[in-house]
Amino acid sequence: VEQVPPLTLRSGLSWSLGGCRTSLQFSYVHSHFSDATNAEATPAATAGRIPGYALLDFSAEYTWSLYKIEAGISNLTNTAYFTRRAVGYPGPGIIPGDGIGAYLTFAVKL
Repeated sequence: VEQVPPLTLRSGLSWSLGGCRTSLQFSYVHSHFSDATNAEATPAATAGRIPGYALLDFSAEYTWSLYKIEAGISNLTNTAYFTRRAVGYPGPGIIPGDGIGAYLTFAVKL
């Protein structure tokens, strides 16, 4: 079946102590094909193999009194990957996945 990897694995570890909580998540997607013919590649780049990839995400949170601070990093290892091929706009070609990204939030509970 096209666009369906034979193996997808998502797992993670969490740790918390008092107001502190951290999490590390791992995702793995096995290589698969973008069309039903299982073509390795086509001249127009609209069909072919989608390589497997593995990603790590990290997040941490600290809560005290009425305040909470949370931070995280997505794609911690800055892995280059793509999840599908485009047949139209903006293609033809591949749609790349997001590179490394981070966030930081601060909240006050009223």
